[in-house]
Amino acid sequence: MSERILVVEDDPLVGALVVLNLRAAGHEPERVGTFADADDRLVPGRWALVVLDVMLPGGDGFELLRRARARGMTAPVLMLTARGEVAARVRGLDAGADDYLAKPFDVDELLARVRALLRRAVPVVPATERAAALHLAGGWVRLDTGEASTRDGPVVLSDRERRLLALFARSEEQPLSRADILEEVWGMDASPTDRTVDNFVVRLRRWFEPDPEHPVHFITLRGRGYLFRTGTPPAPR
Repeated sequence: MSERILVVEDDPLVGALVVLNLRAAGHEPERVGTFADADDRLVPGRWALVVLDVMLPGGDGFELLRRARARGMTAPVLMLTARGEVAARVRGLDAGADDYLAKPFDVDELLARVRALLRRAVPVVPATERAAALHLAGGWVRLDTGEASTRDGPVVLSDRERRLLALFARSEEQPLSRADILEEVWGMDASPTDRTVDNFVVRLRRWFEPDPEHPVHFITLRGRGYLFRTGTPPAPR
């Protein structure tokens, strides 16, 4: 299936390489090379996927992504980082990226990650859950759009965050190991770690827990994973 993909890359050679291969794979890529040009184009509903470089003239990819997510853009984002920059990858995930790829990269791996992100983006939530709003003590979230009311105010969850929350909702009161979560939400084509899951859960706690330091929704099971519940458990007798 042909998808519209925005490539945000200031290096003309790298950008041309990515565009050429995405077009050969049957997609409709468009490249921009500056923060300002990308900011104008990153609007909800326009792109099926975004390939985003970190370093850009006029700003960085982290701020660009935060602004796009705040405007309601839910398209999956593949972030390009310099090899070995673990801190940059963590910042990208925290800003709302769904996956990352280190430069210099292999084109086949780039295309594989693009396929994986597009495959997992649709459908995100089972049809029976599309119109549902999940109500938590710290706010609420729509599982179809990712729009949410949180302790930090209105936000729009990224595709990966929305998939994770939908998995928790479908598995309420059932223990989920980090391996189960990685396989369901990230799939086998990406290379996240247990720490990646923990970082995403920390973000959900910050948004939806009345007291993130003492969670009642996203509960850690030491040595096992996580347990999700919508309500506060009864006090022990």
